[in-house]
Order: sequence, then structure tokens, then C-alpha cells
Amino acid sequence: MPSTPRYVTALVSALRFRDAQPELMRALDDSEWNQLLVFGDHMHLTIPLAQAHGDYCPAWVRSKVDQKIADNTQRFQMIKQSYAEIDGALKSAGANYVVLKGFTKSPDCAPEPRHRVQGDIDLFCDPESIERAARALATIGYEPIYRFDDMPWDHLPPLRRKTSWQWWGNVYDPEMPLSVELHHCLWDYAAVRCGPQDLSRFWERRVVRQLEEITFPALDPVDSLGYLALNLLRDLLRLSILTSQVYELAWFLHQNSDNSEFWRCWSAEHDEELKRVESVSFLLAKTWFHCDLPGAVAEQIERLPVGARRWFELAATSPSPMGWMRPTKDAVWLHSTLISSAAEGRRVVLNRLFPRRPHPVNVVVAEKTLEGSLSKSKVSWSERAHQYLVYLVARVSYHLGLLLPTLWHGVRWWWSCKMTGADRPLGRRIAGQADEATVPARQSSSTI
Repeated sequence: MPSTPRYVTALVSALRFRDAQPELMRALDDSEWNQLLVFGDHMHLTIPLAQAHGDYCPAWVRSKVDQKIADNTQRFQMIKQSYAEIDGALKSAGANYVVLKGFTKSPDCAPEPRHRVQGDIDLFCDPESIERAARALATIGYEPIYRFDDMPWDHLPPLRRKTSWQWWGNVYDPEMPLSVELHHCLWDYAAVRCGPQDLSRFWERRVVRQLEEITFPALDPVDSLGYLALNLLRDLLRLSILTSQVYELAWFLHQNSDNSEFWRCWSAEHDEELKRVESVSFLLAKTWFHCDLPGAVAEQIERLPVGARRWFELAATSPSPMGWMRPTKDAVWLHSTLISSAAEGRRVVLNRLFPRRPHPVNVVVAEKTLEGSLSKSKVSWSERAHQYLVYLVARVSYHLGLLLPTLWHGVRWWWSCKMTGADRPLGRRIAGQADEATVPARQSSSTI
């Protein structure tokens, strides 16, 4: 996109699996390299970039990356030690779980775990174990960082030990405390209103894996890919903030594009609706990093509504790596194409454009610091009222500032779909009219 800084274009273009353009990095000056390093750290792509194209990086940049790798190597050792302690506590409490994301992505999505950033350990627990797991972690010092009210997340409030550590801008800091997130669902259908309604087979197919000296319960490889795609889609639809997950997914797709046995299992074990929503994330990985796709995935992408595919092609709506710096609600239009019910589609669009309540974080108690600031009982009524008022004004301003650009981008997207013969999902959702072009998509959705 024309508004994308040169250093962002250079980073993403260099990491493409096809038609890579690492030579764009040679045009960057020192100021842009500093910006690239900051951006790359936030996107968790600095080390992969240097590993792939170190010859195009200035010597001082390679030196900084070497230090990041050294820090992250120490951090990974801390992660393994912390996991061993967590695993012991959960086993003693009889809490059943599987590890999600993090080091489970090695070696399939991230060949070297010391080259990827990990800030927390994500665990999925069955309903009978999650409270037991939370109590077990409390006995070894893990306490909630924040408190949430009516939070539509798929996990409990993150847990972390209290320390005197302070943030100094180093995402690879070996001493940065590790958080634990206890997930109670793998996909929040009630909040998203599309995708699979039941993923119990993921739990039934769980396996035991080993990475170096640690052994851990994990999802089956096919389901692990499915969860990665679902987690990425969730972030895209709710937050429009994307990180190295896209690159890691592209890495897997590219390296396994010819793995016919894997994709045969994928086609057999995942139902049509699950494969449909997974293919949205696969399309994002292809769009950003030009990875090869297996035939089964390419076929699923072709089955997506034309409006969904056009959303990625149109510059006004296509997700940008700058999403974490430039908030947007454009994902609402993509979301509308994935919902089979017109009424549900209208509700999702209106709730996203005109949220009825502030951000789900409990702003009255807004415990912002990692060590936990004032508790509810220590904050006076007037202080809490002032905090709420300031926050409310900020949130209203935020949503109003995004409303007009989102509507304008939606109109351009809708018109583009109309001109290309799409099923005009926006018009259908608002007017409540069905369109023959979407009948196959609705039929596949109803198979759950």
C-alpha cells in the first residue's frame, strides 16, 4: 500500500517465500533500520529476517540481532524450566491439559525455538480441570494480572508471578516474567458466530510430544495447524493485530505443500465448516508471504465467498502489517461474509461499528501495572468515577474516529464486489436478502 513505510515493505517483501525482494533493504538508511528493528520486534520477525537475509543487513544490525538471539536463548531456557515446574504442579493436582502455541510450533512452524518470541505459556484444560489448574498454579505463585468482567475471551485472566521486573523495551529480555493463560475453549463460536461449534475431537486426538528435554501433551499435528489458523482468524476479526503467526503459518504451508499424506488427513479429520474458516487464514498467509499452497487448501480458498476473497485483494480493506499501529475495523466486512445467518451478520456488523458498552476490561478497577496497582477496595468512589469518565471519553473518541473510514472502506469493498459479480454480502446482510451465489457456502456451514 502507498501509505506503508519503506521499512515495512522491505521487511515483508524480504520474507516472501516466492518472489522475495531482500534487495529493498539496501535502500534503507540508519533511521529506517532502527524503525524496522522496532517494528520487527513487535511483529516478532526481526530474527527470522536476519536469519534469512543477514547479508543484506548492515553490520551493526547483525550485531544487534546476535544480541537478541543470545537473550532469547537464555529466555528459552527459562521457559523450559518454568514449564517443568508448571507441569509438575498440574500433574500433582490431577489437572488435564494440552500446551497451545509457543514452543509447540517448533519445528513445524518455527524450526528453532530460540529464534521466536514467547511471552506466555498457553494451556487448554478440559472443563473439569480448569479450576483445579488455576488453584494449582496459585500454590506456586501465579496470580491474575488483570480482572475482567463479562470478557468474551477464550481464556481466564493471565497469571503471573509478582516480581520487581520492569519493562525496558526488550521483547527478548531473559528476565521478563512468563505469563500463563488457561484456555477454556479453542474457538468462541458464541462470540464470532461462524466456524466450528464443536472442537471436542481436538481434545480426543491429543498426543504427547517432545522438544529437546521437555515432554508435553499437545494437539495432534493436523489439529495444531487448525488451531493456529483459528487463532489467527480470531485476532484478525476482533483485533486486526497480527504478528509472526502469519509468517509461521506461511512457513508451514510452504514447507508442507507437497505433503500429500498430511493434507489427506486434514481433509478427512476436519469438517467442511472448519476447513472453510481455516482457509481464510491460509489466504492471508499466501497474500502476505507468497507461500506455496497444497491443492486441498487452494480448493478451499476458491470456495470462499467472492466477497471474502475480494476483501483481501482490495487495498482499502486488505489487512496491513501496520495493523497494530493503525487501528481499523475493516475486518467487520470480512466477518460479514463468513456468517450464514443474515440476522447474525447484521448484529455482528452493528455491534462492531456501534459497541454498546466500553472495552470489556473492567475500567473501574483497571489494574494496569504488571505488579498490580491499587485494588478495588483501596480506590475511592470519586477516583473510580474519574477513571471511568476519562476512559469512556477516550473510547467514544476512538470508535467515532474509526467509524467514517470503516464505512467508506466498506462501501468501496461492496462496490468492488458488485463490479466483479460477487454475492454482495454487505447488501445481503443489511437488507436481509439471500443471494443464490452463497447457497453452496450456506450448505457447507450447515453440516456442523
